[in-house]
Amino acid sequence: MIASLDGIIDLKAPGHVVINVGGIGFLVYVSATTFDGVGEVGERAVVQTHFVMRDDAPVLFGFASSEELSLFQQLISVNGVGPRVALALLGSFKPEDLAAAILRGDTTLIARVQGVGKKTAARLCVELESKMEPFIGTGSGPLREGDGELVAALTALGYTLREATEAAHTIAASEGGALEERLRLALRALASR
Repeated sequence: MIASLDGIIDLKAPGHVVINVGGIGFLVYVSATTFDGVGEVGERAVVQTHFVMRDDAPVLFGFASSEELSLFQQLISVNGVGPRVALALLGSFKPEDLAAAILRGDTTLIARVQGVGKKTAARLCVELESKMEPFIGTGSGPLREGDGELVAALTALGYTLREATEAAHTIAASEGGALEERLRLALRALASR
């Protein structure tokens, strides 16, 4: 089993990278989060990996952190959630945001990810609720209770799910109470990028 790779990035395209380790190029499928954080072509990259042996070919999935790898493994343990859907979830949310949404049972927010329907989102919440505590409390903190509405409003305006969740993080708990006020503050934060 291949647990990690340490090499030079030969190719980088949305959804995957090729990492050259000792003259052998490994095709590694990655989430959008890992894709952004792994580095550029010609740079050294270290990724944690999850190896899957399929009938037609072996597949390698890579992650920038062991936390992301661990959450990926929890996600694919749920019936109906394959590696591609798990990567889409990890590319749309930070691990602590996804864990918080699962703990809250926020199926509406989770179902906004492409490839995840209401039933799959509900299954994720039921089966993983007791396993999400280790992912809470890292980074900038998880999304708060009412932030699902804000994220839904921002995605309706054309922002990606990832941009919307990052904008929700920029608004402090003390800022704005009503959805309209939080939306205004989030739009201001997105415009200032």
